[in-house]
Amino acid sequence: MKKQISTFPFVSLSDRTVSQVPMHRQIYEKLRMAILSGEIPSKSRIPSSRALAAQLGVSRMTVVNAYDQLFAEGYLDGKIGAGTFVASELPEKLLLTPKTPTVKTAVFSRELNLSRQGSQMAGDLDELMREHSANRFVPFQNGLTAINSFPFDTWGRIAARWNRHAPPRTLVEGDLAGFHPLRQAIAAHLKSARGVNCEPEQVIITAGAQQALALIAAVFLEPNDEVWMENPGYTSARSLFALSRAKLIPVPVDKEGLNFKAALESSKNPKLIYVTPSHQYPLGATMSVTRRLSLIEMAHQTGAWIIEDDYDSEYRYSGHPLASLQGLDQNGRVMYVGTFSKTIFPSLKLGCMVVPPDLVDVFTAARMLNGAHSPLIDQAILAEFISEGHFARHIRRMRTLYEGRQQILIKEVRRNLKGLMEMNADNAGMHLVGWLPDNFDDREVARKAAEAGLRLSAISDHSINTYPRKGLVFGYAAFDEKQIRNGVGKLTEVLTEMARSNSNNTMWTHPFAAASIGSSRCASVCS
Repeated sequence: MKKQISTFPFVSLSDRTVSQVPMHRQIYEKLRMAILSGEIPSKSRIPSSRALAAQLGVSRMTVVNAYDQLFAEGYLDGKIGAGTFVASELPEKLLLTPKTPTVKTAVFSRELNLSRQGSQMAGDLDELMREHSANRFVPFQNGLTAINSFPFDTWGRIAARWNRHAPPRTLVEGDLAGFHPLRQAIAAHLKSARGVNCEPEQVIITAGAQQALALIAAVFLEPNDEVWMENPGYTSARSLFALSRAKLIPVPVDKEGLNFKAALESSKNPKLIYVTPSHQYPLGATMSVTRRLSLIEMAHQTGAWIIEDDYDSEYRYSGHPLASLQGLDQNGRVMYVGTFSKTIFPSLKLGCMVVPPDLVDVFTAARMLNGAHSPLIDQAILAEFISEGHFARHIRRMRTLYEGRQQILIKEVRRNLKGLMEMNADNAGMHLVGWLPDNFDDREVARKAAEAGLRLSAISDHSINTYPRKGLVFGYAAFDEKQIRNGVGKLTEVLTEMARSNSNNTMWTHPFAAASIGSSRCASVCS
């Protein structure tokens, strides 16, 4: 015969005039803990709701509510006419695996048999971590935004509305190409701010620019297809295209951007052409209108596809931004890639691509196979943030802030690193290049700077082949005047020590080459 619990192990409850916890919740919690501790054994019969209510001096409905919650969660079983019992199998036990003795992590002696792509990704891990591990605000890490200046109060109010009153459409699988109101907002913004010629249906939402590039590689590239890459250029794009076993063709960059005529000497039929025309990464050149039109015409004649990575074009500090390549394209050869990591905050991981109408279906299918879609609540919040004008206002404020921080960085470098580094102003972007004397190894400087608590990337790491100059990429957007000043101070110590230890001490006989390519006063470094 099953044991009857006539008097429960608890009698007193919190004073209902003092406790903030409702009475039915107190009863539920005390019963649940007594069941889990074994104080009330499994299969025990418990008093009726009427009897327990009389024992505790509360209304019967209060006990009924507590019992209903315990029934719903699987702590109680009951049959009509038979009474109420503690469940024989508690929910917690069903969710846990049996305990096993703790053992050390095994070391396996076996072949991994990774694919060629898997082996390449494993080998590229260090480089990928340098490019993407943006989890610490360490001067002068590039790609970080001024988080402290983002209007989180506005973003939070919008987020609260959507999280409290989210329509069902944002809680289930939506449009595979992305939340349609966000696609509408992005299309309207790109038309007005970047001269992109598109309809909302051409916009596909991605998990950042990196996913957009991966989708393009999956849709277009076969082994040994030629891909023209800016040299130096974006290392992660290079790694992605290499995974597809494409043949990477380094194309020099001069003061007008990608010098594709130089590439035509050795490569006549590229499948893809990757460019950052608004602000070349990392050198900072802006592609001229003449060269933009010539590149589009060349792509039309050869059947090549152009990838326009417009990663930080929102931040322009003088003059009017040039129209996007996509807006100049009359032949449907340009795929536009954008990201909100450089304008909102990096962890949002939302971006977009704009593709010609006849490519929408294939990229929508590719997006589905690559993760269906980004979280719809995040997309909905961003859509409202853009459509209500908050995004445009934030960009205007950041232009002023970032321009000021660029000026501070240049001032500190020129004051502290005269003879050890050359740095020129740029009219756009979130980073600058500091050029080193000829016999400095920029990779070694970056390594020693990391030991001093700085994060800089070497121009050599962005180059497919040997680049004629050595330099470092400084991200300045996320750092205030004090952080910039302290960072330059640390770098000064590093470079001074490296100069002192240079036994040949030949740097002083090697004058700097022409000014940074990012400057309008510069000469071409690559022909």
